Amino acid sequence: MSNTCADTIGFRWLALVSAALFAAGCVYDASDRCDENEELYAAGDRCVCVAGAAMTTHGCVLCGAHETPGSGGCVCADGYVRSAPEDACQPKTDALGMACDTQSAPCADATYSHCQTTAGTSGYCTSTGCSGAADCADGYACDKSTSVPYCRRPPVGAGQSCAAAADCAGTEATFCDTMVTHQCHVQGCTLSPDDCFSGTACCDLSAFGLPQPICVQAGTCPT
Repeated sequence: MSNTCADTIGFRWLALVSAALFAAGCVYDASDRCDENEELYAAGDRCVCVAGAAMTTHGCVLCGAHETPGSGGCVCADGYVRSAPEDACQPKTDALGMACDTQSAPCADATYSHCQTTAGTSGYCTSTGCSGAADCADGYACDKSTSVPYCRRPPVGAGQSCAAAADCAGTEATFCDTMVTHQCHVQGCTLSPDDCFSGTACCDLSAFGLPQPICVQAGTCPT
């Protein structure tokens, strides 16, 4: 046998062995097809964030101590705050966010003396006169759409994991996106002016069968 033929046969044999080894190393495991911090949805047809993890632009991230999943990342749980985005959540020591009622339970704190209503006369205590996010604490955003700017609370429930609408019931984010984000979203927002919370945008998805616009992470609304 000539060297050329031998070389050809040897090359083909090496290619076959390499292909066999590659195939052996790429065994499909139907029970392990989700990324880190994800798990199969109940129906087994998609992956969702595990409990205690938030969906971010980098995938599902586990929340730390005193944190809970929020829209676009982890936020401090009720009763906790952080003074800066990179700081750990600490027990809240002031009246920011305390439940109030303009008729029966006004805000007593000198700093957070404004009762921002969310339903009828009930709401939460916050401050007014802000000019930007730097004037607000605990992830609150400065809302300048009113005659007197105030520090607006992030929508309760926005970003929490859900599998059905019932998981979002009783919050300010009552729509459960069961197709893409598997998170609770605020619905019924207005497109102009956009009244969604800072970092989110009102998105009209009527073309996809959604009767009301919803607040989604800024920059993710399909065009």
